[in-house]
Amino acid sequence: MQVLEKLGIYKDIFSNLPMAIIITDTHTGNVIDANTKACKLIGLSYEEITQLNQYQLHPPLLNNESQEQYKSFINEIISNKQKDSFEHALICSNNECIPIKVSPSLINVEDNSFIVYVIKDLRKIKIQENILSYYDKALKKSSSFISFIDSNYIYKSVNVSYVKTFAKGHDSIIGKSMIEILGEEYFYDVAKEKFDRALNGECIDYDSYLEINNETHFFNIHFEPYYSIDNKIVGVVSNIYNKTRYKEYEEENEKKEKLLIQQSKMAAMGEMLENIAHQWRQPLSMISTCSSGISLQKEFGTLSDEILVDSLKTITDTTVYLSQTIDDFKNFFERDKQKIKFNINENTNKTLNLIDMSFAGNNIEVIKDYKDEIEIRSYNNEFMQVLLNIINNAKDAILSNEILKEKRKIIHISIYKQNDNAVIEIKDNAGGIPSEVIDKIFEPYFTTKHQSQGTGIGLFMTREIIVKHMEGKIEVENVKYCFDEEIYKGALFRIII
Repeated sequence: MQVLEKLGIYKDIFSNLPMAIIITDTHTGNVIDANTKACKLIGLSYEEITQLNQYQLHPPLLNNESQEQYKSFINEIISNKQKDSFEHALICSNNECIPIKVSPSLINVEDNSFIVYVIKDLRKIKIQENILSYYDKALKKSSSFISFIDSNYIYKSVNVSYVKTFAKGHDSIIGKSMIEILGEEYFYDVAKEKFDRALNGECIDYDSYLEINNETHFFNIHFEPYYSIDNKIVGVVSNIYNKTRYKEYEEENEKKEKLLIQQSKMAAMGEMLENIAHQWRQPLSMISTCSSGISLQKEFGTLSDEILVDSLKTITDTTVYLSQTIDDFKNFFERDKQKIKFNINENTNKTLNLIDMSFAGNNIEVIKDYKDEIEIRSYNNEFMQVLLNIINNAKDAILSNEILKEKRKIIHISIYKQNDNAVIEIKDNAGGIPSEVIDKIFEPYFTTKHQSQGTGIGLFMTREIIVKHMEGKIEVENVKYCFDEEIYKGALFRIII
């Protein structure tokens, strides 16, 4: 291959190298050559670049001192002293300042010497570094306690919040073990097993109490595996969020909720006593009538064995009924300890049995429309309390409506499946809930009744039970509907479980 051909090949290789290269004359400082990548980086043609001096390719030096430093740097290269790569800047055609990394080399050809600059564009790296610097500042100032701990449980880095919380100097944490900082008991009983799982590649998240400087804190702790460049886990990044105030607030709310539950139970107990009175009035009257009849007939000598047996059977059946009623009411007040499988239809009927006498005494009809037999796994007695609260609320609304005094009083109960959910709808014909308060009826202590009649916690507890305990939802709306060729208006409560 001829020399010229070889030179052409080398020129093509030089022009198409993936890094930017500029060659300058050490005597004049002029650019004598540049490859395609360099032309593209600077935004000038080959002809335009080779008309420039090397000093025209970088931003104006700020002062005499920096000018002298740059000249000294060039002289060091010319003197054939080894020079490491360094960061600098270029000015491109639109006057944008481009950060670069330069690797210079001195080339001597016969009596001439040249500097070859291999240039790397640092714009993307600088953007990432800038972002990382902001992240670093954010992490340092974060209220979360962030640390990097190596695979030997040794602290390598912590942020400011970590130092403040543990009331130790930065240097008194770095290089120390988790045992020294967190305590031996906490490390072995709580942290180590979770930390080791993170070292095996798991992301761990847990809540825990931890005593620091004789104060108990409640933390949310996250362990994230930290990978090296060669994709090996070399440690764990720990992110700790102090939830102590939140926990205190949560515990305070829990106390309030327990108080509301107790108040709700007491209110329900009052209603139950009223229902017991209704349930027992007629059976007790029946027992009284039978015993009085036996006594009178015995006195007048008209008591036959048949009458005696029938009367005693009636008394026995009635006492069994009263005993069953006691069990029903007792079961209602028993606290659910765990979820059980129960039939919604049967549960609804049991609830209605507790109040049927009260409803009959007030001429309130209960229309049942059970489209599906549905079983769920949940809290049986709490569900009964929900139904009782809504049904009693409907009863109170009906009895407080003057228009319905001489008219038909109705409560409809529908049960059906919708997708994978059980739906229970309870609606009345009491005229509906005023639009200005319908969005507030589930708030604690809100009531539309007179102060002597309502506590305002029944519907609040109803929602709490459905949403928090049974993981369902409850809705309310005013509806107009047709029943037995009559148009009615009332409130509809929809429970979806």
